[in-house]
Amino acid sequence: MSRSRKLHRLGNPDTDERRAQRMLFRHLRDDSNANRGRMTRRVHELQLLLAMDPVAFEQLIARLMEAMGMKVELTARSRDGGVDVRGIDTDPFRGGNVIVQVKRYRDTVTPSAVRDLYGTLQHDQAATKAVLVTTSRFGPSSHQFVTGKPITLINGAELVGLLKHHGFHEVFAAAGSGAAAGGAAGDLPPVEVAAEPARLLLHWTGEQEYDIAALVCRGNRALSDEHLVFYNNGSTPDGSVRLVTGYGDANACLMVDFDALPAEADRLVIVAAADTENHPGSTMGDFAGPALILEPGADQASAVVHLADGAPSNTAMRLGRFDRDSAEDWDLTPALAGYPGGLRQAVVAYGLEVDDA
Repeated sequence: MSRSRKLHRLGNPDTDERRAQRMLFRHLRDDSNANRGRMTRRVHELQLLLAMDPVAFEQLIARLMEAMGMKVELTARSRDGGVDVRGIDTDPFRGGNVIVQVKRYRDTVTPSAVRDLYGTLQHDQAATKAVLVTTSRFGPSSHQFVTGKPITLINGAELVGLLKHHGFHEVFAAAGSGAAAGGAAGDLPPVEVAAEPARLLLHWTGEQEYDIAALVCRGNRALSDEHLVFYNNGSTPDGSVRLVTGYGDANACLMVDFDALPAEADRLVIVAAADTENHPGSTMGDFAGPALILEPGADQASAVVHLADGAPSNTAMRLGRFDRDSAEDWDLTPALAGYPGGLRQAVVAYGLEVDDA
């Protein structure tokens, strides 16, 4: 395999458009008063979920899965074997039989609960993947454990975001006034609020499938092999960047907790690549009308950046990079570059070794 680091440039937006795009993304950190207001609302939203009847909560997760396009079956509580909901994801590329466990917790979910779900998955002859949903959060060891395994972890902030994204706003109607179901929010114990991740969505036109990848870097070097997130490694060790599915109006989606990125990281690089393994001969030539959409969460407005089309001479394409500045803001630069050698060439360009074998 060629180890060439030469980057073949594609067209870049003009200076005025690039400046406007950078300004769109300069709102990942907000003033403390606005942030406190959002955190208060998120506490109330999670308290509403915690106050739900357990069966009603499981039914809500089942309805959410149906809204995401799955065929769903609630399991009998007396013989669920640790599984609360079963679903069939009919997506022809990423689908499968899904088992879901829900935990209405106020504190961090223990790693043992994650390991137990993995054991359930291994002994379930029908299931191909598992999802653990909680109203609280997961620690770094849990995220590290599921790396490379067909398990998805959804924390409380992400659950609220998914419910709102799929139209379940009525669930949180009382949160605006601070009242939780059955009484005032202050009557419930404190809730440990997970960090609000940003959703980085990638859209393109046409039916050709492409993979999205992210490299967590210091300068132009990835921190480690584990800090390359792609179809074969769905999360960084700390869970700060994760590849997720379930956003029906997006071709691909990354969850990014910018505040949780490693302290030594100052750059996040986003790459799209043709699936040459399953579709030999495919290129970036059909990567038409691409756009990056940032949904920062916490009810902030989305930001959209339109990018140049791909070229048939390349099999991977760098879409842009987020850079951390001295004020701890993350700014996007739509720095486009093509890689004839595909994702491998992109990985090598950022200092990672690739085993040709």
